[in-house]
Amino acid sequence: MRKIFIISFIANLVLIVAVLFVGPETMAIHFGAGGEPNGWASAGTNALIMTGVDMVLFVAFFFAPGLMRVTPDRWVNLPNKDYWLQDENRAKSMTMLCEQLYKLGALMFAFIFVVGLLVLQANMSDPVLLREDLFWPPFIFIMLYSVYWTVRVYRIFRVPKEALDN
Repeated sequence: MRKIFIISFIANLVLIVAVLFVGPETMAIHFGAGGEPNGWASAGTNALIMTGVDMVLFVAFFFAPGLMRVTPDRWVNLPNKDYWLQDENRAKSMTMLCEQLYKLGALMFAFIFVVGLLVLQANMSDPVLLREDLFWPPFIFIMLYSVYWTVRVYRIFRVPKEALDN
């Protein structure tokens, strides 16, 4: 899953560069109701904003487990952390957390990629208009997946039954 996460991040960077070459000099970067543009920026500013967003997300998802290794336990927000941060369980918890973060991160980057394509398509149309019929399904999917992901993380980080029996 780590490779898919990294590939999805790189795909977004490639899209950013492609938009610089094929997109208009001034781009709609924000859209309101009905897909009408209500925020504009230069192609370069759009590229900087999107690169910044992608970098922040990449760093957050990629380095969070490593940061958790050196962060005092009281500052770690993990279900049942008293069990999962014990020395004998910490390595397993880091592996499980990495896998879950890579899954969520890959899907977030896939969503951002789709939105990037839709924004490019909107900016290439006349008049500039975001296709909401194409935006809402992936948006609803990522929101539902985020809820599913959160519930799944809580289930994964339950204290195992055999540990409760001791």
